[in-house]
Amino acid sequence: MRTLYKTLLYCTASSLLYLPLSAVDEREKGMDELWGDAKVSSESTHPGLQWFTEDKYAMFIHWGLYSEMAGVWKGKTYYGIGEWLMHMAEIPVEEYKAYARNFNPDQFDATQLVRLAKAAGMKTIVVTSKHHDGFAMFDSKASEFTVTKATPYQGDLMRELADACQEEGLRFGFYYSQNKDWTEPYATSYKGERPVGYTPADFERYFNQKVVPQVTELLTNYGPIAMIWFDTPGGMDKAYSAKLVELVQSYQPNCLVNSRIGGGYGHYVSLGDMHIPPVRPDYEVWETVDTTNDSWSYAWYDQNWKSPKTICEHLVRVLARGGSYMLNVGPKGDGSLPAKVVETLTVSGDWVRSHSEAIYGTEASPFDQGFSWGDITQKGNHLYLHIFDWPESGLLRLADLGTQVTAASLLHDSSTVVFSQEGSILEVMLGEVSGRDLPIVPVVKLQLKAPAKVENHATQVDGFSTVKLLAEMADVEACEITERRWMEKFGEWKHDYFVDQWNSLESLASWDLNVLEAGDYSISLEYSCEPEAANSEWVLSLGDNSLTFITYESGFDSNNSFHRGPPRQRNHSMSLGVLTIPESGLQTLKLIPRNLLGAGIGVKAITLTPFH
Repeated sequence: MRTLYKTLLYCTASSLLYLPLSAVDEREKGMDELWGDAKVSSESTHPGLQWFTEDKYAMFIHWGLYSEMAGVWKGKTYYGIGEWLMHMAEIPVEEYKAYARNFNPDQFDATQLVRLAKAAGMKTIVVTSKHHDGFAMFDSKASEFTVTKATPYQGDLMRELADACQEEGLRFGFYYSQNKDWTEPYATSYKGERPVGYTPADFERYFNQKVVPQVTELLTNYGPIAMIWFDTPGGMDKAYSAKLVELVQSYQPNCLVNSRIGGGYGHYVSLGDMHIPPVRPDYEVWETVDTTNDSWSYAWYDQNWKSPKTICEHLVRVLARGGSYMLNVGPKGDGSLPAKVVETLTVSGDWVRSHSEAIYGTEASPFDQGFSWGDITQKGNHLYLHIFDWPESGLLRLADLGTQVTAASLLHDSSTVVFSQEGSILEVMLGEVSGRDLPIVPVVKLQLKAPAKVENHATQVDGFSTVKLLAEMADVEACEITERRWMEKFGEWKHDYFVDQWNSLESLASWDLNVLEAGDYSISLEYSCEPEAANSEWVLSLGDNSLTFITYESGFDSNNSFHRGPPRQRNHSMSLGVLTIPESGLQTLKLIPRNLLGAGIGVKAITLTPFH
């Protein structure tokens, strides 16, 4: 199950290329080639990985000339991720460059921004020094298209941030787009007319005349650099990636490089944007990048803010799977932050600081997956149960910790929590706690006799919580787990996993369960179904009990201004009935076709709800 994440290739929405209508598999192949695969070199040997895995939480900043435009060009709003406005609006190169005279971030206060990140609990700041539009937010001798030369501001914004980070004790790093540059004639994806005689081999001129000098400037002019976050290597020859890594190593040997350097030269893996894996990936060191709303850079219309509670939950889900979390903010063109960003980071930061013991320096949950009520981080002989959704039963039930629990308390006030442990089953009783004034995410701290060692990673079915079995959690035979991708608006990258490509009546998808309480469970199925597979007959079974059902065509979302790309199958949910699980213990839920039409259905999830 966990090897799924080693074989699938991830993409970054902040760099998403608009592709014309084409076959889905060809489109996805192109995306994988654009972002590069999730390979890294010597994952665990770089000295910087120690702080990276301990700090856990960072701020990403997408800020540039596009922030001043805020998603608008010549009076028209272009909906999508704001940093791709030049591409979406097809802005001519010279017009885009000329717009720099409007960029004057006189409301920017680097110290204030860094202090906000610090108050939010973040340990590192990574900022866009140059995105795909080619505009440098720093003083560069390699280009005239910089904040110091092309704008009325004329100050070095990266210098201001670097100094503020050093003053406040935060690590500092840069985002740099090494392959794409829409305003450079010899770069990939130049938006103007190529010079006479141009060939793709001329990329070397751009690389040597702009990329190498600018990356050198970033590495030598701004003090200690924690990381350079490269992006979209695409078809760039791996020799260029090797050159950049060599450059980083020569000037800043402690500086980390992410997997988007390309060529397999990164130190750690960057997953797809906003992707929080439901099961632990098979990578040693990895991160999820997320954003406070939908767009990465500021766009005037994007008010879809994540709440403080959601930010805390996302942070914990990533840490519980063993990753690090980098959350993006998008300053306005004048340098100020939207008020809602300040509010949500302040409130979520209060929670992070008061629960820092359960965040920094923690390890992944001993369980490969989370729970319907929340998730777990661990540190030494302690487990931290982060409760996102308060269980109606007032109970949290865990099995097979492999050690004895000696004490339980609420982390924020150290008040005692009642628990019992009989055999392999632990019950944490929250009834007396529910009436108190609690944090946005209450955390129960468990003291253990020895570090937890969970040998059985089957999904726990506790008898009172709803359990969702995702496609990613399945074991499959003669069928496949595949990833489907699509865009909403422009660049708002979405993806789902499905069990599909059922080859024969011998095909099987199964989920291992650790049933803690026998009984009746209502079963529902979330799936997609093409017309030729409609009326296929299926059997879902557990032991001697089973449910037989047929599936129906789920329909398609056609290509339009909201759903980009080829028509995409809709998902359909249906109730299958009540399945009796007669006994507790390790069991396997199996799904097989009984009458297979076409390639069968795409199974996204099976949900078990206690039938009370």
